[in-house]
Amino acid sequence: QRRALRTASEKLRNRSSFSTNVVYNTPGTRVNRYISRLIEARQTESEMADLNFITLKYKQIERENKYHQLQDEYFTSAVVLSLILAALFGLVYLLIIPQSTIVLVLLVFCICFLVACIMYLHVTRVQCFPGCLTIQIRTILCIFIVILIYSVAQGCVVGCMPWVWNTNSSSSIVIISPGGTNKTMNELPCDTAHYAFLSCVVGTLTLAIFLRVSSLPKMILLLFVTILYIVILELSGYRKALGGGSFYMRGYEPILAILLFSCALALHSRQVDLKLRLDYLWAVQAEEERDDMERVKLDNKRILFNLLPAHVAQHFLMSNPRNMDLYYQSYSQVGVMFASIPNFNDFYIELDGNNMGVECLRLLNEIIADFDELMDKEYYKDIEKIKTIGSTYMAAVGLVPTSGTKAKKSIYSHLSTLADFAIEMFDVLDEINYQSYNDFVLRVGINVGPVVAGVIGARRPQYDIWGNTVNVASRMDSTGVQGKIQVTEEVQRILKRCSYEFVCRGKVSVKGKGEMLTYFLEGKADGNNSQTRSLNLERKMYPYGRANIQTKLGTSCPSVASVAGFTAKPGPGAGQASATHTNQTLHYLPSVPAVKEA
Repeated sequence: QRRALRTASEKLRNRSSFSTNVVYNTPGTRVNRYISRLIEARQTESEMADLNFITLKYKQIERENKYHQLQDEYFTSAVVLSLILAALFGLVYLLIIPQSTIVLVLLVFCICFLVACIMYLHVTRVQCFPGCLTIQIRTILCIFIVILIYSVAQGCVVGCMPWVWNTNSSSSIVIISPGGTNKTMNELPCDTAHYAFLSCVVGTLTLAIFLRVSSLPKMILLLFVTILYIVILELSGYRKALGGGSFYMRGYEPILAILLFSCALALHSRQVDLKLRLDYLWAVQAEEERDDMERVKLDNKRILFNLLPAHVAQHFLMSNPRNMDLYYQSYSQVGVMFASIPNFNDFYIELDGNNMGVECLRLLNEIIADFDELMDKEYYKDIEKIKTIGSTYMAAVGLVPTSGTKAKKSIYSHLSTLADFAIEMFDVLDEINYQSYNDFVLRVGINVGPVVAGVIGARRPQYDIWGNTVNVASRMDSTGVQGKIQVTEEVQRILKRCSYEFVCRGKVSVKGKGEMLTYFLEGKADGNNSQTRSLNLERKMYPYGRANIQTKLGTSCPSVASVAGFTAKPGPGAGQASATHTNQTLHYLPSVPAVKEA
C-alpha cells in the first residue's frame, strides 16, 4: 500500500500544478478513494487495539461492563425463530425419520420450553423488570436452547445409525458391481439418513440467531456439538457400514459437512461480535466527542456571557455568523457608577519581596473579584459590570432593553439598586482591609442619563457605553472625596423619593461642563426607624479616623429658600435643613472656596 501510494504521489508530482490540483480536489479520483480507505483502515487498527484479539473483549473492564449492560432488543425475536426452527425439525422427524419415544419427549419439551421463554421475555419487556435479562441470563438461555434443538436433531441421526439396522431389518439388498461380483447387505431401515444428517448440521444454525451473545461461548459450544456429532458417527460404524475402505469419500461426507458448517458459523459469530463491539466503540467515542463538544460549547458560552451582557451574548449567538454587523443600543435613562481606590497607586510597589508587584496585583484581583461576587446576588442582577480600568470599577444599571413606559417606572428602582450596590462595596472593602491590614478607601461617583451601548472589535470584543452621562459619572469619581459617594443633582432628585440621605457638597468645577452642583450620598433610612444606614456607613468609611481623609468641598449650595419643601433649621457651623417629607433629609456643608478638577 505504501509503495502504491508513493508511486501515485510521484506520478502526480510530474504533472503540472493545475492537473495536480484537479486530481487531488476531485472527490471521484482513485487517489482520493485510496487515501480515504487507508485512513479508515488506520482508524480501524487503532480501534482494534482496544480489543483482545482472542476473546474480543474490551481491555478496559469498565467499558466491557457497560457493553454487557446494553439491552438486546432482538433476543425475543431470536427465541421465536428458534421455536420455528424446532417446529420444522419436529415436522421433518414426524414425516421422514423413524419415530422414537425419547426424541418425541425431547421435541415436546423443547417446544414447551421455548414457549415459556417467549412468555417470560414478553412479561419482562412489558413490566420492565430491572435485571431480568442480563448478559448472563441471555447467554444461559442461548446455550440451553441450542443444546435442546441440537438434541432433537441428534436424536434424528441416532435413529438412522447402523446399530439399529440388524435389529429392525427384515430384507436385504443385492449390490451388483461392475466386475460381475454380487454383494448382499441388509436393507437400511432409514433410507433417508442423509436428511437426518442435514437436520443435525442445520441444528447448529441456532447459534447464528443470537447476535448479541459473545462469540467465545458460541465457539466453545460449537466445538462441543461438533465433537459430539463426530464421536456418535464414528461409534455407530456408519462409515464402515458403507464400505469402500478407509479412503471412501462418501463415508466422510457427514463429517466434512459438519466441520465446514461449524467453521462458517464460528467465523460468522466472530465477525458479528467484532462488528457489534466496534459499533459500540464508535458510538461511545462519538458520545464522548459530543460530550466534549457540549462541554466546550458551554465553556465558550460561559466565557461569552462573562465578556458580554446576557442579552448582547444572546444576540450574537442567535445572529448569522456571516453577518456580524455593529451592535449598538441607545438607552434614555441609565445609571452609571465609577468606583476607584485612589490610594492603591501608593500601595503598589515593585520589590523582590512582593514578586515585583505581583502580590499587589493579586490583592487588587481579590478586591475586584469580591465586587464581582457581590454582583451575583439576586438583588443586583440588573447591574452590569462594564470594565475595570486600573483600580477603577465601572458598572451601570438599566442596560436591558425595555419599553418606554417600563423604563420610566423602573429608573427609580434601578438607580436605588445601584446606590445600594455602591454602599455595600464599602462594606466589602472594609472587610478586605480588616483581613489584609490595609487602609484602602473607596471613592464613588454616580450619574444618570442617556447612553449608547455597543460592542467594539472583531477579536476580543469589548462591550462599552458612551455618552455625556459616562463622562460626567467619571468626573463625579475623579472630583470626589475618598470615602464618599458623589452624585449629580439629577441622581439626588430621583433618589430623594427612596429614603436616601444626602449632603449638599455645592458646586464643583468639572472639566468640559463648568460648575456642577453635586451631593454626597450618606446612606439609606431603615423604614420608620430613625437609625439610618449612613451612621454605620460613616463608621466604616473612616476606620482610621477622619484626619486621614482630605475632604474637598465646593461652593454655592442652593439656599434654603430655593429648595422647595424644606425648612431651615439652624445648626452649629452649617445650614441644616429637614424636609417636610418624612423619609428625606438634606444637609448642607459649610461654604469654602470652589474646587477645580485637576
